[in-house]
Amino acid sequence: MSYWNKEDLTQYNHAEEPHYSVQINGKVDISPLTGDKGTEHRISLQPWGMYKLVEEWLQSGHRLSKGWR
Repeated sequence: MSYWNKEDLTQYNHAEEPHYSVQINGKVDISPLTGDKGTEHRISLQPWGMYKLVEEWLQSGHRLSKGWR
Protein backbone atom coordinates (compact mmCIF):
# COMPACT_ATOMS: atom_id res chain seq x y z
CA MET A 1 0.00 0.00 0.00
CA SER A 2 1.29 3.43 -0.92
CA TYR A 3 0.07 6.81 0.24
CA TRP A 4 0.01 10.15 -1.51
CA ASN A 5 1.69 13.13 0.18
CA LYS A 6 -0.39 16.23 0.89
CA GLU A 7 1.50 17.95 -1.95
CA ASP A 8 0.21 15.27 -4.37
CA LEU A 9 -3.43 16.06 -3.66
CA THR A 10 -5.54 19.02 -4.67
CA GLN A 11 -7.50 21.31 -2.39
CA TYR A 12 -10.62 19.34 -3.39
CA ASN A 13 -9.44 16.10 -1.81
CA HIS A 14 -11.77 14.94 0.97
CA ALA A 15 -10.44 11.42 1.47
CA GLU A 16 -9.17 10.80 4.99
CA GLU A 17 -6.39 8.36 4.11
CA PRO A 18 -6.08 8.25 0.30
CA HIS A 19 -3.89 5.40 -0.84
CA TYR A 20 -3.37 2.93 -3.64
CA SER A 21 -1.88 -0.50 -4.12
CA VAL A 22 -0.53 -2.17 -7.23
CA GLN A 23 -1.08 -5.92 -7.17
CA ILE A 24 1.31 -8.49 -8.59
CA ASN A 25 -1.26 -9.28 -11.33
CA GLY A 26 -1.25 -5.63 -12.48
CA LYS A 27 -4.55 -4.63 -10.89
CA VAL A 28 -4.67 -1.31 -9.04
CA ASP A 29 -6.83 -0.47 -6.02
CA ILE A 30 -7.49 3.13 -4.97
CA SER A 31 -9.22 3.84 -1.68
CA PRO A 32 -10.05 6.87 0.51
CA LEU A 33 -9.65 4.94 3.80
CA THR A 34 -7.43 2.16 5.10
CA GLY A 35 -8.59 -1.17 6.45
CA ASP A 36 -12.06 -2.67 6.18
CA LYS A 37 -13.75 0.73 6.21
CA GLY A 38 -12.13 1.56 2.86
CA THR A 39 -13.25 -1.54 0.96
CA GLU A 40 -16.80 -0.33 0.33
CA HIS A 41 -15.48 2.83 -1.36
CA ARG A 42 -12.55 1.23 -3.19
CA ILE A 43 -11.97 1.68 -6.90
CA SER A 44 -10.38 -1.42 -8.38
CA LEU A 45 -8.93 -1.28 -11.90
CA GLN A 46 -7.87 -4.01 -14.27
CA PRO A 47 -4.47 -3.37 -15.91
CA TRP A 48 -6.16 -2.10 -19.10
CA GLY A 49 -8.37 0.22 -16.97
CA MET A 50 -5.25 1.76 -15.45
CA TYR A 51 -3.72 2.11 -18.91
CA LYS A 52 -6.89 3.81 -20.14
CA LEU A 53 -6.80 6.27 -17.21
CA VAL A 54 -3.14 7.19 -17.71
CA GLU A 55 -3.44 7.37 -21.50
CA GLU A 56 -6.40 9.74 -21.34
CA TRP A 57 -4.69 11.86 -18.69
CA LEU A 58 -1.52 12.16 -20.77
CA GLN A 59 -3.54 13.22 -23.82
CA SER A 60 -5.69 15.68 -21.89
CA GLY A 61 -4.13 19.08 -22.33
CA HIS A 62 -2.77 19.27 -18.80
CA ARG A 63 0.18 21.55 -18.28
CA LEU A 64 2.94 19.01 -17.72
CA SER A 65 6.06 19.45 -19.80
CA LYS A 66 7.08 16.68 -22.18
CA GLY A 67 9.87 15.83 -19.75
CA TRP A 68 7.36 15.14 -16.96
CA ARG A 69 5.17 13.08 -19.30
